[in-house]
Amino acid sequence: MVAPAEVTFAPLLLSGIALMILVAGGFVWFVVSYQQRLYRQQLALRTAEAAHQQALLAAVIEAQEAERARIGRDLHDDVASSLAMAQMLVERLATNDATDDPAVLFGLAREVLGAAVADVRSTSHQLYPASLARVGLVNALARLADLSRHSDSLAVHFEARYPHALPPAAELALYRICQELVHNALKHAHGATFLRIGLHQESTKLVLAVEDNGCGFVSETQAAAGVAVRAGVGLRSIGARVQLLGARLVQHTALGEGTRTLVELDQPALAME
Repeated sequence: MVAPAEVTFAPLLLSGIALMILVAGGFVWFVVSYQQRLYRQQLALRTAEAAHQQALLAAVIEAQEAERARIGRDLHDDVASSLAMAQMLVERLATNDATDDPAVLFGLAREVLGAAVADVRSTSHQLYPASLARVGLVNALARLADLSRHSDSLAVHFEARYPHALPPAAELALYRICQELVHNALKHAHGATFLRIGLHQESTKLVLAVEDNGCGFVSETQAAAGVAVRAGVGLRSIGARVQLLGARLVQHTALGEGTRTLVELDQPALAME
């Protein structure tokens, strides 16, 4: 006896429905798993970005504290001692001691006070360069080069081509980077005879360059090869400011071969001018 077509088709229909349910379940499982994996990746990315921003903030704070400590030492060692010496000279003038020549004491006091005024101006310039706020980045860097000539025996050269001014915050960041690079060169470039500072703006790129022919130091490449090296507060400060500025830091150095540091900043807005 031949079975009805409905009876023969029923198992096939049930099998098809079961297969569709299985496929749909597998698809739902795949979508849920993919979304969970994507969420975990996004969470890891956000965590890494937060850690990176925290590290940048810590580096900037550390650099600021180091700058405050350095300025405090300068005020104590230079300004405070000069004022104490001037006070002593004035007190000697007030005693009217016959063995002292008032003209000589007065001249010494005026010289010491002049040195204290110069120290205060230099320190205030380090805190915030007035020339940067008044007439821009080029004059501020020129003033920094001039101060470096008077504070060290190096031959300091400065040149600039800067036709398009950046926003004040970017100019201040570039100035601080250059200030730290110059400070590092004056402090650590033993045996150097020249220091070059350059600011060049071409097309859509701006390059700040600081170069010396001193002793150099162990580069990151050499450190990766097994030579011990530790980045100081100054270098961490420079790296943090470069990243916050959205620029690139390129450094060429080796022991005995001097140091050349470039800060490269792309400026897409200039292409539309």
